Amino acid sequence: MPVRIYTTNAGADLSDAESALLADLIARHGRAVLLAPTFAELDLCRHDAAEAGISLGIDYKTPASWLRSLWELLGDGRGFVDNLQRQMLFSDMIARRDDADLQPLSRSQGTVRMLARMARDVLPGVAGTGAERCCDNVCKPKPKSDAEARVFELLRAYAGGLDRRDMVESCEAADIMAGALTDSLPACTRAVCVRGVTSFTYSLLELLSAVANNGGEVVVLLAREQAAMREELATALDARGVLFEVAPLDEDAGAPATAPKSVARPAFVEVAGPHARARVYADVIDKMVKAHKESNVNDAASAPADPVRVLVVSARAPQLFGELAVRLAARHVAAETTEFTAFSQSIVGRQFTALANLIERMKAADEGAASKTEWWPAPELTDWIYSPLSGADAASARTFDKNMRLSRSKTTAGVKSLLQSVQGQIRGARKAASDENWFKNVPCVVSDVFQALWRDKPVTALKAMLAAAEALPDRAFGGLDGQARRQAETALLRHAIDILMNEARVLDVSQTATVPVLDGVRTKVDKRSAAYDYETYEVDRTPRAQVRFVSLADASVLRPGGYDAVLFADVDLDSYPLSHEEGPLATLTAELRRDGVSLEPAALLRVRFGRAMQAASGPVALARVTHDRQARECYPAAVWTELRAHAEAAGAAKPTRVGEGDIIADFDPAAGEGLRRERVTCEAPQHLSDEAIPYLVLRRRDGEGENAPLVPRLTSASQIEAYSTCPLCWFVSYRVKPQSIDAGFGNMEKGNFVHDVLEHLHARLPQEGMERVTPENLPRAQELLREVFDETLAEHAGKRGTEGPLVPLSAVEERQVAEILPQLEGVLAYESEALAPFAPRYLEFAFNELKVEYAGWPLGGRIDRVDVDAENRAVVIDYKHRTGVEEFKLADPTVHDEESGAAPIDDPRWLPPHTQTLIYAQAMRRALDLDTRAALYFSTKGGKPALRGAASAELLEEERGDGRIPGLKKGFPGEGGSMDFDALLDRVEAGIAERLRELEAGNVAAVDPTSAQAAHARCSYNHEGTFVRRDV
Repeated sequence: MPVRIYTTNAGADLSDAESALLADLIARHGRAVLLAPTFAELDLCRHDAAEAGISLGIDYKTPASWLRSLWELLGDGRGFVDNLQRQMLFSDMIARRDDADLQPLSRSQGTVRMLARMARDVLPGVAGTGAERCCDNVCKPKPKSDAEARVFELLRAYAGGLDRRDMVESCEAADIMAGALTDSLPACTRAVCVRGVTSFTYSLLELLSAVANNGGEVVVLLAREQAAMREELATALDARGVLFEVAPLDEDAGAPATAPKSVARPAFVEVAGPHARARVYADVIDKMVKAHKESNVNDAASAPADPVRVLVVSARAPQLFGELAVRLAARHVAAETTEFTAFSQSIVGRQFTALANLIERMKAADEGAASKTEWWPAPELTDWIYSPLSGADAASARTFDKNMRLSRSKTTAGVKSLLQSVQGQIRGARKAASDENWFKNVPCVVSDVFQALWRDKPVTALKAMLAAAEALPDRAFGGLDGQARRQAETALLRHAIDILMNEARVLDVSQTATVPVLDGVRTKVDKRSAAYDYETYEVDRTPRAQVRFVSLADASVLRPGGYDAVLFADVDLDSYPLSHEEGPLATLTAELRRDGVSLEPAALLRVRFGRAMQAASGPVALARVTHDRQARECYPAAVWTELRAHAEAAGAAKPTRVGEGDIIADFDPAAGEGLRRERVTCEAPQHLSDEAIPYLVLRRRDGEGENAPLVPRLTSASQIEAYSTCPLCWFVSYRVKPQSIDAGFGNMEKGNFVHDVLEHLHARLPQEGMERVTPENLPRAQELLREVFDETLAEHAGKRGTEGPLVPLSAVEERQVAEILPQLEGVLAYESEALAPFAPRYLEFAFNELKVEYAGWPLGGRIDRVDVDAENRAVVIDYKHRTGVEEFKLADPTVHDEESGAAPIDDPRWLPPHTQTLIYAQAMRRALDLDTRAALYFSTKGGKPALRGAASAELLEEERGDGRIPGLKKGFPGEGGSMDFDALLDRVEAGIAERLRELEAGNVAAVDPTSAQAAHARCSYNHEGTFVRRDV
C-alpha cells in the first residue's frame, strides 16, 4: 500500500482528526502501532487516545522500542549492545593494539567515541550482517584513505567481537528485520502511524518501506512546520520503490481535541550584560506571577489559590536553576528542575580522573620518561583532600598544600607517606571526637584511594569513595541541594563499581580499558529549592509560585495550557545554533548511502518553540543578553528574529531593555530588599589611621615584666633600604606580605645557592692552607669549587622549602644549574686579583646578638662576607647573583656638577639609592671595631664578575693588576669633593634616622614621582592603579 504523508496542525496532543485516523486503522487492521520520538510524547497520546476511546487498540512505541519488540518476535536471540557496552568494547580493542596498529588514528577517547557512533549507525554497511559474516559473503566497501581503511578494519573486528559475544547492533538488527518483514508481515505490524518524528534514520526508513511494500499500511503525520522535510521524505521512499501520497489532514480548521487558550503575544526582554541577567530573569518571573494573581483577584472561590505555575525554558536549564533558585526563593517562589549528571562532571568523576592522570605522570617521572615538573606540586592532591569524598577537612587540605608547595624535593614515596600521615591524623582525631560530631563516623580515605589507584585497583578506590559518601551528611555537598548532590554521587559510584565489576567481566574487557568510558555514565537528579522569608530565613510552606526549569526539547512535549506562564531564557545563537552535523560520521554515512531524513535545524527550532509556547495558558516572554562580559555583541537566535519580526508587523511594543546600573540588585539575591545602607568614612589612599600606626613598627619588651619599656624589634638593612626607596613598597612587602608559598626555581633560589657555594668554599680554603684565592692557588681553588658545588647541590635537595633551596626538577633546570659553575669559576679568577691585602674573615656573619644600634634602632641581620687585612681594615661584600652591578657604583655627593654647579649633597634628604652594605659597614665598625673602608656588591652572574659600590680612595685601582678593586675609578673623597668614607657612613646614618622617624609617624605613601629619589626607586607595585577617594 502507498505511504500516506499527512500535514497536520495539531500540537503536542492528538487532534480529533488524528484520533479518527487511528480509530480507522484499528477498525481495518485490528491493531495499530503509534510511533513517536519520545516516551513523554507517547504518554500524551495515550491519554488523548484513552479519552477518545481507542487506546486499547494501539501499541505505543518509540522507533527504538519498536525495533526491540520486532527483534524479540522475529530476531535470532542475540542481545542488543547499548552505548556504554559499545564504548567499552572499542576502548578495550584500542588498548590491546600497538600504536602502529592504530595509525593514522590516535589512541584517545575521541577515537573511541567516533568509532562507537559509526558502529551504531553504519556497521552493516561496512561489515555486513551476522549471517553474511558467517558465510564470508560481505560486500566490503573500498576505503578512500588510510584513515578510512583503518576505521573499516576496526569496525569489522568489532563486528566479529559482537558475534563471539552473541550481541547485535540495532542498525544491523534493523537490516535483518527489514528483510524478515519483506518475507512475512506479522499482524502487529500491518498498520503503523508515525507522529512527530523529526529524524527518520536509515533503519526506520527501511522498516517502514518493508511494511508498506508487503501490504502493510504506513501513515506519517508531519506538523505544519515539518513541511520542509516532506519532499526529502518522499524522495527517500521513492528510492526504495515505495508508493506514497501527500495530503493535508482534515482537522476542522485545525482545532485540537482539547483546545488551549490562545497563546498570548510574546513579550521580549533584552538585558545589556551578564551581570544583570539573573536579576532581570527573576524580575520577569516575578512580574508574571503578579500578573497572573491580579488576573484572578476577583475569583470568588473560597479555597486558597494554588501556586502559580511558571515554566522556564533554557538550553542549560540546570545551570540556570542554580543561578536563579536563591533569587526566586527570596521572592517566595519555589523552583525545581531535573539534571542528568555525567560521571565526568561529578565530584567523583573529576577527582577519580585527576588522580589517575596524576599517578600516570608520577610513574612516568619515576621511570625517567618525564620530568618531575610534570606532576609537582600535585595540586590534584590538594583538590582531592578538599573534596568531600576524601573524608578529610579543609584545614588538612591547606596544611598538605603548604607542605607540598614548600618543597621541590618531594618524591613519590614521600607523597604517599604524607597522605598516609594526613589520613592517620584525621582518623585519630575523629576517633577521639564526641558522638555529637557529625563527621565522627565519616571514614577518611585520602591515602586509601590514592594507593588503590597507584596499584591499578579502580574498584577498590571507588568503594572507598562510596563509603565516605554514604557516611557524609547532606550539607557536606552543599547547602541548597546537598541531598540531591549526595544522592547523585552515590548513584554514580554504585553504577561505576557495577560496570567495572560486572559489565567488564561479562564483556570480557579489562577494567583499565573500561575506566575511561566511565566519563559517559549519567544519573538523573531531581533538584528543588524551597521559598523562604528573606528576613527570618524560614521556609515558606505556601510559595507564591512554582517554577520548573526545562530544556526546549522537554518543553515541546508538554500538554498545551499546562502552565500559567512561560519564559524562554537566553534565546541567543549560542544556545540555539543552526549547525548541521558534520565530520567523519556524516561523510561515511553518505558514502555508504545509509543517510536518513532529518528536519533542518531552523525548522526544528520552529516546531519546538511553537509547541513550547502552547504550554502557556497566560503570558509568554523571550529574554536574552545582548552583550558578553567583554562588551561584545551576542547575536539572537533565528527564532527570536522571526518572532520579533512577526510582533513588529502586528504593531507590538519594542523589547524591554534593562541595563546593569543597579549593582545592589544585580548581585544581591534579594535584589536589595531589606538591606540597610549607611555612609562610612574611608581613609585617604596610602594613609593609616591613628589606631593602626602603633602597629606599624613591631616592638618588644626591653626587660622582664609587663612594665618593661617597649622598643623596636631588630630591623634589617634590607628593610631599611626598602623603606628608604619607597615606603609603600616596604609596607606591602613587609607588612601585607603578599608572598607565594611555592618553592621556586628563580633568581632568589639561585642566589641562595651561590651564597652557600661561596661560603662553603671560603670556609674550606683555610683547611687547604689557603687564606684566600690568589693567582698561584687558583687551579686548586677551582678544583675545590667543583667539589663544593656538587656537595652544596646535594645539600639543597634536603633543605626545607622555607630556606629557598635550589632544586632542579627537569633537564632544562639541570642545565641552568650547570651554567652556574663556569660563572663561579670566573668569579674566583676575578677574586684572585682583587683586594690583595684582604682575606675573607667573616662568612655569612650574623650579628643579631651583638646589640648593634643603628640610627637609634636595634639592628640585626646577616652579612655575606667581610674581608679584613693585617691593619684591621675591612671590606663589606654582598653577593648579587645578577649580570651587572654598575648601578651600585656610588660617587662622592659633595662633588659639584661642572655645568649646573649643584651637588647631590645640597638636597637635605639625599641618600644613596642602595644603602644595605653601607649600613653593614657602619655596623661592623661598632660590633667588631673594624676600620671599614669599602661597602661593595659582588656580581656573580653572566661571566663578567665585578665589585662595585662605595670605597675609600686608597682602594681604587690605579693600574691593572695592582691588587685593589679592579675597574673602580671613583671613591671617597672624590676628586674635587670633601666627603671621606667615614663621613659617608655617618651621613647615610643620619639620613636613615630621619626616614625611620617618618616610619614611626606612620608614613607609608609611595615615593614622590617628581623627586630625585624616584629616579632610583624600583617599585614592585603599580602605584598608578591605587584607589582614588571620591565623595558622593
